[in-house]
Amino acid sequence: MIEEPRWWRLERNGYTVSAGISGEFTCYSEDSPRTGTGHRNPAWGLALSWDGVLTATDEHGKATTAPGVLVPPGTRNTTHQPTGLTSVWIDPYCLALPRRPGILPLDRRQVSRLLAATAGGLDPEGLRRTVHHVLDGRTHAIDPRLRQALELLDHSTGIAEIADHVGLSPRRLRQLSAEVLGGTLPALRRWHRLREAGLLLPFFPAAEVATRVGFADQAHMIRTMVALCGRTPTSTMTAS
Repeated sequence: MIEEPRWWRLERNGYTVSAGISGEFTCYSEDSPRTGTGHRNPAWGLALSWDGVLTATDEHGKATTAPGVLVPPGTRNTTHQPTGLTSVWIDPYCLALPRRPGILPLDRRQVSRLLAATAGGLDPEGLRRTVHHVLDGRTHAIDPRLRQALELLDHSTGIAEIADHVGLSPRRLRQLSAEVLGGTLPALRRWHRLREAGLLLPFFPAAEVATRVGFADQAHMIRTMVALCGRTPTSTMTAS
């Protein structure tokens, strides 16, 4: 996990794009309109419109239009933003709600508080307090074996190896992951690699970034970004 805040900001064609990562949070902001493709991320996803409303559509075609939305882990969705947008992804074990919702609309007051918590850089402690207060959330109580597995996630070759290290069968580890994370450990590992790639893409060729963060090749990284974020590296890095 990337603990120390890291951030970049680009200005191109009159528009601004910025990204930051620290702890369980990944933030991405852009002041140009966008419509991504359908995607499914293993993290909680906050989409926060700067001014006006956005529309998030789930895999069944149900559209939620509001100043902001919270998308649960593993929920396929497509988001259309007519104005500037800040997206915040939260690792799934770091946010638990009283009930597991579908796409949850947020009102302007909630969105304004969350946007204020991401302004001027990324303060994970302040953002964590705001997220939990605004969403009535808490941090998951995690089986210590799953927590150990999460610590090993980015440094082990396979789930069978992790399961053996923490004293669980692969099947039981998969069950714990589904119960707490709402998804699989391999999906979360791909997301962690993509987070790291997002920090490097403005400064290095995409093929080099893919190799450095653990993807098989550039094509593998692009497929992963489209599947998890609904975007390609080119569209992410280039303001419209």
